[in-house]
Amino acid sequence: MNFLPFTYNFDNSTSVQQQTVEFLENNKEIDRQLFELCWAFESIKDLIPHTTESWWSGHYFPITEAFEEFEISFLLCSQGLYKQSMTSLRSVLETGLLSVYYNINNEGHKTVQGWLQSEDGKKNDTPYFKEIWKILIKHPNILKFQDAYDLCTEIQNLEYLHNYVHSKGAKYSNQIGLLKSNTQTFEKTGFSNWLETAQKVVRIILTLHLLKFPIGIIDYDFSKKFGIDIPMIGVLNSAQISRLKSVLGAKHFEELLNIALEDNSVIDLITQIESMTDISQTEIDKQIETINRIIDKNQNPT
Repeated sequence: MNFLPFTYNFDNSTSVQQQTVEFLENNKEIDRQLFELCWAFESIKDLIPHTTESWWSGHYFPITEAFEEFEISFLLCSQGLYKQSMTSLRSVLETGLLSVYYNINNEGHKTVQGWLQSEDGKKNDTPYFKEIWKILIKHPNILKFQDAYDLCTEIQNLEYLHNYVHSKGAKYSNQIGLLKSNTQTFEKTGFSNWLETAQKVVRIILTLHLLKFPIGIIDYDFSKKFGIDIPMIGVLNSAQISRLKSVLGAKHFEELLNIALEDNSVIDLITQIESMTDISQTEIDKQIETINRIIDKNQNPT
């Protein structure tokens, strides 16, 4: 590569990334928080049901985009690009909200299309928060939770992320308000600010998805009815639910659980599943055999 007049470079990115790794290795509690947060966020993708009508429709795109943006945000942060990592968190929040917004009436396979295809026209632009909230707050579970926790204000309090986009002074610039050199450097303050904000963003996205898809917070052994082939109806396993509780906090989690236990769709679904006969070991063995055949076929195509 020809010489360029840049102080931000690949070598410094590599150096800072190594320092970030060492920082996490030496701070086990912070490393644990990050681990729990990332896997809790990853589990959100399992909350969105898939039907024959919605399969490959794009209703799932907003949440996958949000998680990929979250990955990139962490990557930027780990390389000392703290301003850019915070800018990226803004996109995480926006696409995370859109995931619930487009699926709010269980018609995401239809409502997402104009936006998904990047079609022209104001109606297909990414909506502003006020427009999104007007739709979200109409959902009974979100309205009920809003009465107990001011979720709207929590989201609005993250508006400072816009300041990173527009570089509102030194605090929101690449200097992040510190006396530092004009290149990538590992800064504990920068990493801590990112993690604190990332936790707020992910908690909001988790909360809204659990309110829209409340079956996900119910700790039920679905395998006793479905074996290893559990349908994609928005359910999570015990380990995932435990992780959600760790990230959300016991009180916050309990409020969401109480709302879920009163949700008619949850009551009806659990009642229906409970009425099913438990799956036999023979049926489970057949499921395993079928999956092994599919794997073998993929690995050894004829």
